[in-house]
Amino acid sequence: MSVRALDGGVARRARFGWSPSPVSVAGLCLMVALAFDAVLVHESELSGDEPYYARIANHPAGPHNFPYAFRIGVPYLVHVLPFSRAFSWQPLALLATAVAAGALFALLREFEIDSTFAVWLAVCFSVSPNLLVVFLRNGRSVDAAAIMVITLGCLFIVRRQKLALALTLLVGATVHESCMFLIPMAYAVWAERIVDPDALRDLALVAIVPALVYAYLRSAIVAVGEGYQPGYEGPFFTERLDVIRQALGSGGWKLEARRMAITLGPLWLAAPFALRDLRFARRGLVLVACCAASMTLALDWGRAIFFAAPVFYVAGAYALNHRRRLAVAAIIAFLAVDVGYAGYMQLHGVKHDLDHTGPPARGPVH
Repeated sequence: MSVRALDGGVARRARFGWSPSPVSVAGLCLMVALAFDAVLVHESELSGDEPYYARIANHPAGPHNFPYAFRIGVPYLVHVLPFSRAFSWQPLALLATAVAAGALFALLREFEIDSTFAVWLAVCFSVSPNLLVVFLRNGRSVDAAAIMVITLGCLFIVRRQKLALALTLLVGATVHESCMFLIPMAYAVWAERIVDPDALRDLALVAIVPALVYAYLRSAIVAVGEGYQPGYEGPFFTERLDVIRQALGSGGWKLEARRMAITLGPLWLAAPFALRDLRFARRGLVLVACCAASMTLALDWGRAIFFAAPVFYVAGAYALNHRRRLAVAAIIAFLAVDVGYAGYMQLHGVKHDLDHTGPPARGPVH
């Protein structure tokens, strides 16, 4: 039974009769992302996580820093592509963003969100702050690929396309550990009761090979510098508390709150109103909870919650779908956030936050 059927047929048909395909929406979002990428000034230095990924792309076989060493999918692809490694990152990030936007549109249409509204949400998503910063970093990140995997995974979960989900998870196992959050998400959406043998069987068929591949990567790849990584320097529970204290202490809570606010914009306000009527929104809290738990492992909580974007976009769109004025206001607010963030990064962020901020000290690779 489909998720739409389980939601009691509360989804409605599009009002305007325009129904573009996910491929055409992906193409539109690619053009929008390319336009932003063309006019924005990019960083001139390597900062944040970039040196670790660049090092993997240049020398895949050597030991690499924890936890980046396990995220081999995109760096290895950069390594084997017949282009310069400096060039390859950005096209891959832009393509991953476009595919994610097309998948998001398809996911929204599964709940019969108005086509025009869904297109605008996909466009807002494609140039949202978390993806814009990937473009500004010249694509040297795995975040665009990770959100592509998660969005596609949510689409295949809703459609219960098990083979497609298994292949998506297999790719995700090499991209980012957050992609594995799709496994509990699938069970939450598919299960009819707390212990559902049918859902467990389907989940096992889908997840066992990707889980084994992920376990193999974690055990076979040499990762160094774990002791330098915040959140891994001491006892497990003590380190979780330390990460939270570091995020919230000395005014850090303002930064984290701002990051989270701009990540989802007006959807923070709209999404909770879908919980009563939309089963996917309620079950999707499992993905939100997994992303929230990951906030105890690393800073930049806006980046962590971004991986739950498919749930928030569906829930927010559902809540606004038949409130045209509010939907228009939400799109305008979202575009203002996206354009405002791009403007901030051009006037201040690239020069002061990217170019002049080196990678965190997490120990050298020898």
